[in-house]
Amino acid sequence: MQTVPIHQAKSQLSELIRAVEQGEEVVLTRHGKRVIRLIREPETEQPSIEARRQAIVQELQALRAKVGPGRGFDEFWSEHKRELAERVDGWLDAKASDAGR
Repeated sequence: MQTVPIHQAKSQLSELIRAVEQGEEVVLTRHGKRVIRLIREPETEQPSIEARRQAIVQELQALRAKVGPGRGFDEFWSEHKRELAERVDGWLDAKASDAGR
């Protein structure tokens, strides 16, 4: 493990990165105190395009199952407006009966 002052690391950043890529850890210090540790990024395997496509298809199928067949946005919007109107009517009825007391 290398310990390097930050002011020195500025001028040799490329060399320090090469050392990290080869598995060495580098600690940067300020006034003798450890500030940051540079380590190699772990190798990660990216999912294939096909795997991502399949995941998206599964999400869409789950959403379709939740929504139900044959229902479009217009149906949901109409239902939402109808429910909203019922809530407003109920609220107005309650207000009217409170005003009559």
